[in-house]
Amino acid sequence: MKFTDLVPKGIFAGSGAEDAISILTADHDKVQALFAKYEEIKDVTDARGLQEKQRIVAAACAELTVHTQVEEEIFYPAVRGIIDDADLMNEAQVEHDGAKALIGQLGAMTAKHEMFNAKFTVLAEYVKHHIKEEQTEMFPKVRLAELDLVQLGQRMTARKQELAQAARPAKRRAPIKKQRTTAHPKSRTATHRKSATRRHASA
Repeated sequence: MKFTDLVPKGIFAGSGAEDAISILTADHDKVQALFAKYEEIKDVTDARGLQEKQRIVAAACAELTVHTQVEEEIFYPAVRGIIDDADLMNEAQVEHDGAKALIGQLGAMTAKHEMFNAKFTVLAEYVKHHIKEEQTEMFPKVRLAELDLVQLGQRMTARKQELAQAARPAKRRAPIKKQRTTAHPKSRTATHRKSATRRHASA
């Protein structure tokens, strides 16, 4: 099962924000709200609690997967040369790589796993640090740069919608039932007559 199969419909829909930074900031707010929800029930061990923990982690990981992909494909390439801070951009990419590794590990386990809480907690810490650096260091530099953030935001929103569409499970087609081939009544009658003739002749 993929994370995206468990995520409520519309979570990847465009936020309606007018520029790229506003869109990314809205994504940050979504995932931090999920981190907070998880923290509230982190120590729950009953069946319903485990199911809710699984749902929250699935939603957070799906949101992060799309967010990082859009940043890496569109936002980072657009701003890397403009803000002239290779170290900041390289660190952001490394942080993405670490988060993606943890997301992959979480995808291979359930909430019952003894390492589930630990891995999601570390993922949350990674992401919170990443968000802080983007919002306090990267985004202010991008705001000051000569970049059409509205046009960039439109590209990012379109890409998010594409990824959301691709993540939806394809409708399974019902298997075609094989029809039994039944002999035509006349054929059965003819065969019966031949058999009777052979029996009569042998007698």
